[in-house]
Amino acid sequence: MNNTKVMKKVIDLDSQFLATREQSLRVMVQIAIIRKAFGVKNNETNKHVRDYEREIVLSDDDIKKQFNEYMAFWNWAKQKNDMDKAKGFENQIYYFIDGVRFFNANLANEFQQSIIVERVS
Repeated sequence: MNNTKVMKKVIDLDSQFLATREQSLRVMVQIAIIRKAFGVKNNETNKHVRDYEREIVLSDDDIKKQFNEYMAFWNWAKQKNDMDKAKGFENQIYYFIDGVRFFNANLANEFQQSIIVERVS
């Protein structure tokens, strides 16, 4: 993916005014997966953005592992019958999927389908 596009997204998320706790959480989850996926360092947002093709440094399996961690927290909260925490973890899953969708729509769709299956079962 073009570095300029990646950095524009990271800088946009990094510089958002965070008015609510939920908005903060959404931004943190999305920026975390995008930064990890492309190996974006904190100090890169303060430098001139160079135009080149930036490679993804996380494999699909690495991203799936992180997704499964979110799913485990969601399932744990549902098993404990703590619906407030369950809803919070479910929201984090959707934020994660939105972050992944930025750079891998197919993987994001796969995650979205697994959420649908999870909600039905």
